[in-house]
Amino acid sequence: MSSAEGRYYEAEFPELEEIVVVQVKRIVDMGSYVSLLEYDNHEGMLLNSELSKRRIRSLAKLVKVGKTEICMVLRVDQEKGYVDLSKRRVEPEDAQAKEESFAKAKAVHGIMRHVAQTHKIPVNELCCKASWPLYKKYSNAFEAYKKHINQEIDLWKEIDFSQPGMDLTDLADKIKEDIETNLKRRLIQATIRLRAKIEVSCDQYEGIDAVKEALAEGFKASTEECEVKINLVAHPLFVLTCICRDKPTGMAVLEDAMKRIEDSIKEKKGEYLTVLLPEVTGQEEKQAEESSDEEDSEDEEAGSDQEAMPDLDEAAMAALMTKKVEGDDED
Repeated sequence: MSSAEGRYYEAEFPELEEIVVVQVKRIVDMGSYVSLLEYDNHEGMLLNSELSKRRIRSLAKLVKVGKTEICMVLRVDQEKGYVDLSKRRVEPEDAQAKEESFAKAKAVHGIMRHVAQTHKIPVNELCCKASWPLYKKYSNAFEAYKKHINQEIDLWKEIDFSQPGMDLTDLADKIKEDIETNLKRRLIQATIRLRAKIEVSCDQYEGIDAVKEALAEGFKASTEECEVKINLVAHPLFVLTCICRDKPTGMAVLEDAMKRIEDSIKEKKGEYLTVLLPEVTGQEEKQAEESSDEEDSEDEEAGSDQEAMPDLDEAAMAALMTKKVEGDDED
């Protein structure tokens, strides 16, 4: 389709069983026509039979025009341009990994497209020199450029602006400058949000004070790069969140906070339970929403437990927990 968009990778079409990101463009009786966002918006078909493993009661709730989906490639006919897709065959862990890799690839391609437009050159001409080759040597172009900005490597020693395709040598210095400017502004500022859920309670004499002390220990896991925040959902359920640039770092911080809380509350003879291990925010809500759509559940508010909760501080926590405990006593 639109050559102005370009494709994220060197291959014109995805491979069989590759996980891709698509956007629904048109819905017909047998399925949905979608565009493959990473592959220059090539058209694909997502059949209704490949939407879900569950029985579909409301197709309108499950697929909507404009909605982004993560699918597996079932068939590819490059001559005719056909790409058949499946959503139901994508495992949750594969979908989460794809969301992360897609966000990185999209960030890099956005920079390539902007710089190409600035210098009035086809985006694919710039990509075949400055981004596509990086996917072969490094885990992905995002990580390569991140290392470049952090001065761990010098990508300009590896990238040849004279080939393949158009010779961009005369524009090379300016292109490098523009790419680095955009990298520093867009890649280094990229952040992800992680979340975990725990239950913390204590029916001993210390009661609320023991829980407060345990959560206070959790806050101590915060670092300069990653601050832990705790929200009370409904006693004894708490949500831990953090925002960081690096997933492993965020995971480690949340795991440390959970361990500190567990050790502290158990020392006071309280109870601790991990309800949800640390994950990138968005996965559980998406799965809950889809499950609700497929089963036509009446409980449509499930999964939105923390949205209205403020960041937890000692005063708010004490007030909320006291109110909850008093309510329980009345019951």
